Amino acid sequence: MLKFTRHPFVDVGAAAITAFAGKSRPEDLSWQDLDEVADFIERHYTRDPLKSFLTAIFPNSGYVQPAMKPEKFAAFLNRYLYGYRNEESVSGLRCVYCGREASVRVFRQHVPMLTGEGMLNFFPGAAPGLPVCGFCLLCIQAFPLGATKSSGRTLIIHSDDEQVTLRAARNFLQDNLKYLNMHDITKYPDQKFPRTIFVDQVLRISEDYLQGQERSPSITLYHLTNYGTTADVSILHLPAQVVEFLSIASSARFGGVWREIVRRAWQSVDGARPGVARNFLYEDLFELPERAARFVQVYFLRQGFRAPVRFKDDPRSGYVLERELDLISWDLTAMFLREVMEMDAERIRAIRDLGDRLSSYISRTNDRRFFRDFYRVDRYGQLRGLLIKASNAEVRSGRSPLIGFDEFITIFEEGRDLPRIDWRLARDLVLIRMIERLHQEGKMLEEMTPEAEEIPGGEAAEG
Repeated sequence: MLKFTRHPFVDVGAAAITAFAGKSRPEDLSWQDLDEVADFIERHYTRDPLKSFLTAIFPNSGYVQPAMKPEKFAAFLNRYLYGYRNEESVSGLRCVYCGREASVRVFRQHVPMLTGEGMLNFFPGAAPGLPVCGFCLLCIQAFPLGATKSSGRTLIIHSDDEQVTLRAARNFLQDNLKYLNMHDITKYPDQKFPRTIFVDQVLRISEDYLQGQERSPSITLYHLTNYGTTADVSILHLPAQVVEFLSIASSARFGGVWREIVRRAWQSVDGARPGVARNFLYEDLFELPERAARFVQVYFLRQGFRAPVRFKDDPRSGYVLERELDLISWDLTAMFLREVMEMDAERIRAIRDLGDRLSSYISRTNDRRFFRDFYRVDRYGQLRGLLIKASNAEVRSGRSPLIGFDEFITIFEEGRDLPRIDWRLARDLVLIRMIERLHQEGKMLEEMTPEAEEIPGGEAAEG
């Protein structure tokens, strides 16, 4: 009867019905399961708090039209909610979602983001309406149960992994059922910050499912409204490599440091949690991998971020390295480089080895000026000069140079005398390894680091 079709409305609805029935797959559902969810929809969609929520999903439908006469409302339910029971068909037409014989043509009041009755644009065959079967139409009627309300819109999560779609819909369904059981609620709770809600759901699913999978799926957020003249949908995508990074970062190996990094990224308000506050790290994940250098600088190197004025209570502006040393982790950073930036293993290894040698050099010589200069160097020529000068000093003392030619090329240059476009990122990565090693050795890093306002390169201070 029901099955996943790769269309978000149908799949989220099928997942919500499956979760409602306590089953594992849509294929396991019985006729009784479909009747029970349809009966639940009939009883609850016409009453607050769901009724007000549905105004932005199924405007002008029977669910939200108080003036609709009883006999007309009964006909509406029979055709569009209980259509899976009928043998009615649209001659010669197949359901656009699953390919079965279509039973009815639908319009904007039945399926979000379509046009209204009488409009020919975007419909096949120069005929108004979209042909749909009764089973897919039931799923579409049920998809709000597997959704949540965010900033006045409907938020659903869909994935090429059916288990992710099912688990997200199940989580939202549980919240919805809880609200419906609270008799004193007349308005469906709205929640802000859809990106934060999205990542929070991905992490919840990661804990009980994704960490055991061989490959990470791609996951998509649909944030939509079907209301009036403002009908619109925003589509946000978490690529598979970012999902993989989140899954590994949340594992036991990195869990302690990662959870603290996440905790310190919450908007500075009382009771910060998804829905009532923004998590800036969660929101910055959507700028990866394009802005990976800034992500490394802010969250792994713990440099203060001069936030745009519109972002109030942004904790990132308070990041100061000397107070964040316990969050400096080379292993977590290296995993980010592999999974998100797809940096090759040779360069990662060369960066780590250089960080080890520079930290040993500073530890042995107590050359605090070298550390401060390396931390805030802003021009490529200065960086090269610093390393050459320190290496020459080591050679004159009878020791090996701090960095060899091939290693220097691997880390900092595209070719001889041609710096890599990301040489500042490479400098930050070397710093992360240096700082971690020096902190482990108990060195007084707070006496070495420049003043907080002297942020190297100014990259973390961008708007």
